[in-house]
Amino acid sequence: MWQTDWAETPREQGHSAPLQASAIDVSSIVSTYLLSWTEHCIECAVPDCFALCPLYVRRRDRKCARFKNGIFPNPNYPGLFPYGAEVEFRRWGKLESTFGYGSVSVSYSRGFDRIDRMLLRVIRPISSLLRPVNPALRLNGAYTVGRERLLQAITRHQKTNFDEFVIEVWNVGSNPVGLVLETWQQGLKFRTSMQLEPGRNIQQIPCHFMNIDLYGTFGMIRVYPENDAEAHLIFSWLDFVRYAAPQRSVASIETPKLGHLNAESASKVKCVIWDLDQTAWDGILGEQDADRITLRPAVLATMRAFDKRGILQSVASKNDHRHAWLALRRLGVAHLLLYPQINWEPKSLNVQRIVSALNIGVDSCAFIDDSEFELAEVAQGCPGIRVFHASDVSTLLKRPEFDVPVTHESKQRRSSYQAESQRREKATEYGDRYEAFLKSCEMEARLFRLAEPEHIERCLELLHRSNQLNLSTYRYTREEFTALLQRNDVICVCTSSRDRFGEYGIVGFASLELTKERIVLRDFVLSCRVAQKKLENAWFKRLCDFARDRGYSRIYAPYRETSRNCVLLQTFLEVGFVENAKNNVGALLELDASGAPPFSDIVSIVAHVFDSPEKSASLLATG
Repeated sequence: MWQTDWAETPREQGHSAPLQASAIDVSSIVSTYLLSWTEHCIECAVPDCFALCPLYVRRRDRKCARFKNGIFPNPNYPGLFPYGAEVEFRRWGKLESTFGYGSVSVSYSRGFDRIDRMLLRVIRPISSLLRPVNPALRLNGAYTVGRERLLQAITRHQKTNFDEFVIEVWNVGSNPVGLVLETWQQGLKFRTSMQLEPGRNIQQIPCHFMNIDLYGTFGMIRVYPENDAEAHLIFSWLDFVRYAAPQRSVASIETPKLGHLNAESASKVKCVIWDLDQTAWDGILGEQDADRITLRPAVLATMRAFDKRGILQSVASKNDHRHAWLALRRLGVAHLLLYPQINWEPKSLNVQRIVSALNIGVDSCAFIDDSEFELAEVAQGCPGIRVFHASDVSTLLKRPEFDVPVTHESKQRRSSYQAESQRREKATEYGDRYEAFLKSCEMEARLFRLAEPEHIERCLELLHRSNQLNLSTYRYTREEFTALLQRNDVICVCTSSRDRFGEYGIVGFASLELTKERIVLRDFVLSCRVAQKKLENAWFKRLCDFARDRGYSRIYAPYRETSRNCVLLQTFLEVGFVENAKNNVGALLELDASGAPPFSDIVSIVAHVFDSPEKSASLLATG
C-alpha cells in the first residue's frame, strides 16, 4: 500500500505517458506481503528541523515534504495495484515501510488499497476544514494510525514464505539514477543498489538474500536515491511476492518462431542462457562417460566470443548439478557461467531466476536449446526472450542483436557480476554475524577539512537535522558556523563514505577544540544512513592515534542529553567512552586514547586529517 494522503498532480508531465503494461505477470503471484510505503527523510530531526533546516518544505500537516508532490497514484503504470506510485524525490527523501503485517492474496491487497483510497477521499476534505479551526485536529493522522493497527491485527497471523522481492520502476528522467535498497532488523541486514536507466527497470531479489524475518522482531525496508540525488520515479512493483507453481501442459504450448524478436524486446542481447545435453555437447550426460564429453567446437568458439564482447552467459539445464558442473569445470568454461541453474525444474522458472539474479530484463536475454518443447516452454513462460535452436549456434555471432561494442567496461562485465554473486552468497552465510557482513561491504571513509561551499552547506544540514547521532545538538547559524571554521584552535572534520555498492556522500561532521591541556570533541554528528555500520569505530581509532601523537592521554566529549540522542550515547559507550560528571543536562564523556575501539578495522579510513604532530600543528596554524 502507498501513502497517497498528500498526493498532488505532478507538475512535470512524466505521468501523462501512454499506458505502460507491467512486465510482471500478476496472475503468476499467489500472495504478497502487506507493506505500507510512506514518505520519510533520511536525516530526520523532528521537530527542530522544521524551523532550522534549509531543506524544510512544509506539507499540509506541517511535516516536511521530501517528495515534491507526495506519492501520486498514476494509472498509466499499473502493477500490483491499478496504478504506479509516482515519486519525485527531493534531497534526503526516502520511501520506507516497517514489518509487522502479514501475507495477503493479490485480491485482498488490492481490496485493502481500494477501501483505503475511498476513505481518504472523505477524510482529507474534512481534515482540511478542521485545520483552520484547530491545527491539532489531524483527522487524517488519526486515521493513518488506526489503519496501521487494524491491518496489523487482520494480517499478522497470516504467514507465508516469499520467493522474491520484486522491483519494477520507471525512471522518467533523462539521466541514470542509483537507487539504494536496505533492510534493517536489529542492525543492517542487506544493502544493494541498482542503476536505473531512463525507462523501465526491473530487479527481482531472492528473499533469502535479505536475511530478514518478516514476522519476527521490528524491522524496516527503505529505498532512496543514491548520494542525495533528486529523482523522478514511478514504482509499479515494490513488493515481496510468492509465485504460483508453474502449471502448463504440452498442448497449451505453441512452438515459437526461433530467433523471434518481441516488439518490446531490447535491441541487443545482454545474456545468453545455454542448455547442455545435445546443445553444448553431443549426447546426454547421464548416458555416457562424463570424462569423454567434449564441447561442440562451434559452442566453445561462440562462448569465448560472447565473453570477449561482454555478453553474459549462464546455463539452464535438466541435469544432476554436481555431475554437470564437474564436466563444465573440466571443459574450462564453468568460469564463464553466472548463476547456473542445473536441476529438474521447468526451464522457464530457471531462466527467471537467472534474470532476477543478474538484474536485467528478460527481453535482453537469449535461450539456446535443442528441444522444440523446451524452447516453446521458455518462450511462453518468459515473454520477450529470444529463443534459438542449437543448430543455429554457428550463425549467432553474425546476428545484429549480438553485435555489441567492445569496451574496457564490457570486458570487465563478467568479473563484476561474479563479484556481486560472491557478495550475495556471503551475505546469506553470515546470518547473525553482523560484523562479518559489514566487513564484506568494504566500506571506506575520507576525513577531510571543509574546503568547498557545498561541504559547508552539507555539514550545516547535518547539524540542523540530525537528532539521534548528535553530540551537542547545537544548531549553528550560518554566521556562527563560519566563525567556528575560522578558529585557529579548532579542527573541523568532514566525513564522506562509500562502499562497494555505491556512494553515501558526506555523512558526518566534527569539531575538535585543542588546548595545551586537553583535546575536546565539541561537535560530532553522523548521518543515520551509516548508523550501526562501525564507521564511528574507525573514526575514533584515528582520533586516538592523533591524540597520542600530540601527547594527549584522554579525549573529552561534553554530551548534552535530549529525548532523541540517547542513540549517540550508546554508540559512544560502545566505542569505549565512559560517563563522568553526569547531571540533569548530560555528562562529560571520556575516552582513553591509549586503546583502540572494538571493530575499528571494519571500515577503512583511506584519507584523513589526523596526521603527524607537525602536520596537525600546521593545520591548526592555518585554521
